[in-house]
Amino acid sequence: MLARMPLDGDAGAEEIIQLARSGVTGDLLGCLVTRDFAALNWYSARQAVMALREGSHERLRCALLAEAIFFEAGREPDDRMLMVSMAVHYYVAEQIGLVPANLFAEIASYLPDGPWADLIRWFGTRDDVTLDAFAWQLVETPGGPDFMSTL
Repeated sequence: MLARMPLDGDAGAEEIIQLARSGVTGDLLGCLVTRDFAALNWYSARQAVMALREGSHERLRCALLAEAIFFEAGREPDDRMLMVSMAVHYYVAEQIGLVPANLFAEIASYLPDGPWADLIRWFGTRDDVTLDAFAWQLVETPGGPDFMSTL
């Protein structure tokens, strides 16, 4: 997954994440353009992989927040797709010593109250999240562990 992701949007995604640290508002979401959504989506996936490779709590927080913003903005209306993508973040959280429920609740707190924040918070409390159940496989690459969709 990591090798196929463009890097050119990372700086923009990081700026958006910094703005979101004080809360994801309608104003913030209203300023985002198509290229921002693509950058957030790729950034989230890449940072989750890097968080696993480095054991970085902060990279994982940024990855999950980018994913949350992407969904909160309505770029993907299917809650099942959010759960599929969050399964990787959940797995990485467990592997690097974070409690998924705490991490997901923290990230949900940046979002406005509503269905996406509720879903993220709830997903973090699940005890049945596995890569296999959400169509992911952990693979070893020359650069380190990575994820591959099994769909």
